Amino acid sequence: MFEKIQKELAEYFEIAPETITRDTSFADDLKADSLALMELMFALESETGVTLPDDIMENVKTVGDLCKVLEKN
Repeated sequence: MFEKIQKELAEYFEIAPETITRDTSFADDLKADSLALMELMFALESETGVTLPDDIMENVKTVGDLCKVLEKN
């Protein structure tokens, strides 16, 4: 799951995938705003086939947090 998320983030933010770790913060490291997070959520839902609740990104602060949420669902 991490590799899928890493690939999607690298493409979306136009950065090298190896710079993204489980500890990468959406706000601090990627400078992602709420619109970017919503777009990312939709892209990941499409990529993984997992439907996420709309408010889930409020509790997701790092790439590792997102991995855990997707693995649960």
